[in-house]
Amino acid sequence: EGAIQRPACTEALERVRRESDLRRAIRELLRSGTPRARFAAAWVLFRSEPPGLRVLPALLDSLELSDGDLRWSAAHMLTALGRTQPEVLAVLLEEAADRGRAPQRRRMLLYALRELGSDRPETGAVLLAALDDPVAEVRRAALSSFVKLDEPPRACLERALEIARADGDVKLRRIAATVLPALAAHHADLRDAASQRLGELQAETDPLLARAARSAADRMAGS
Repeated sequence: EGAIQRPACTEALERVRRESDLRRAIRELLRSGTPRARFAAAWVLFRSEPPGLRVLPALLDSLELSDGDLRWSAAHMLTALGRTQPEVLAVLLEEAADRGRAPQRRRMLLYALRELGSDRPETGAVLLAALDDPVAEVRRAALSSFVKLDEPPRACLERALEIARADGDVKLRRIAATVLPALAAHHADLRDAASQRLGELQAETDPLLARAARSAADRMAGS
């Protein structure tokens, strides 16, 4: 469906620059269409005029679409919108912390946040809180996003060390091993602890976890 929708969006983009009536129809669709139609309307308006907050609700809802390409496109547009509209960051922070939102939406919000608010301590706080999310995919998104922070707090490294040592989600442990070198670069006093943990993980029975630990240990040794 996404492959069909994209050419239609491109065609509408060409027409909306010439036809004012079509622009009005697309703005109406932005408010009252189906989720996919609202995404399409936001996509066209985002590219045919200076992006404004009118597209924000549609983009947020598009983070729940079944098509992964459309979800990522919406996340990228949210990031770009936030760079010109400061209100967007506050909305993303609030929504990402709301466990009542759909898990897919919470996960994609974290990806948008890590790009838009990498320099903000509030982003680090939201990512840390997301490690306690009941949904595994959200926890993984949060942990992998730690390395995008300009100055990851010490608590990020401490939690990564804990998760790498023992967690019921082996995929999360692999991510923890992968991010340890980058996080340790910001906290020299915990570098030895990170190196020791990676050494321990290389003896794990899960081959992918052991491999991730070896690769991370090599990166740490070379830095």
